[in-house]
Amino acid sequence: MGGRSALVTGASGFIGRSLASRLLADGWSVTCVGRRDPKISGANFVTVEKLSRDELWRVLPDRGFDAVFHLAAYGVASNDRDPAELFNINVVGTASLVELAAKVGADVLVYAGSCAEYSAANFGTLIDENHPLATNELYGSSKAAGGLWGQALAKKLGLKFIWLRFFGVFGPGEAPHRLLPSIVNRLDEGQPVNLTLGEQVRDFMHVDDAVEALIKAERVGRNGAVGPFNVCSGQPVTVREFALALAAAMGRSSDLLRFGALALRPGENMWLVGQPRAFQDVSGFASRLPLAGEIARAAKSLNLMRASS
Repeated sequence: MGGRSALVTGASGFIGRSLASRLLADGWSVTCVGRRDPKISGANFVTVEKLSRDELWRVLPDRGFDAVFHLAAYGVASNDRDPAELFNINVVGTASLVELAAKVGADVLVYAGSCAEYSAANFGTLIDENHPLATNELYGSSKAAGGLWGQALAKKLGLKFIWLRFFGVFGPGEAPHRLLPSIVNRLDEGQPVNLTLGEQVRDFMHVDDAVEALIKAERVGRNGAVGPFNVCSGQPVTVREFALALAAAMGRSSDLLRFGALALRPGENMWLVGQPRAFQDVSGFASRLPLAGEIARAAKSLNLMRASS
């Protein structure tokens, strides 16, 4: 794979940063585009104020890429819910990337979708790719719309397009408000951590596994796999179990975990676990288990990052 070139959006996010680093390690030439320079050693960076057709074609007029990895999205943070931004970035931005990828002759565009694209599922049901889509939640709806429009446009333009839906990715580089760093930061200082009862059931996966899935998706996408495909473990884990495993990995007392100190968010989804079989069958991908080891590795990496900053 040496000598191949990739365009990565969303490289300032923790999955995108890990992906860009992995591609560089694998011998790819990597160009990142976005508003903020992720400052990844060895990667090129091009500033774009918005993911529009005109802006992308202006700043990348003569560059060719073998693959485009589209991870940029608006709405990951729960307070980012401006409808115009959701539509412009998650739908129009995706269409713009598809047009650019087709223009530069890329082999494939890999689209990073989200489990938020699905509507609520019955407790105990593994959510497969035929599950109904979200229709009453702006972020999930915009991601699904971006995937549907991007997929249709790519077909019209003759571009190969593969769509992944990620479930509960965690690991070093997450935003401070997310579950892993919010617990680690408090426990590292010996401070109590206010949590809900922790009865929410999730499908967790280490960021390195998510990156491996993206690498495999590029390969099978070039061969015609389209998706959407769930990227998940299929293993139900409660938030309580995750927090307890994290405390154990850090050698901190579970008494610092104040379960029940916080109320659930309004409309909180209590079950979000995927069926991984379709992507496993087409790519051979499988997440690494046991989860406790991955949690311990993430906690160690996060502490090392904090110590070096």
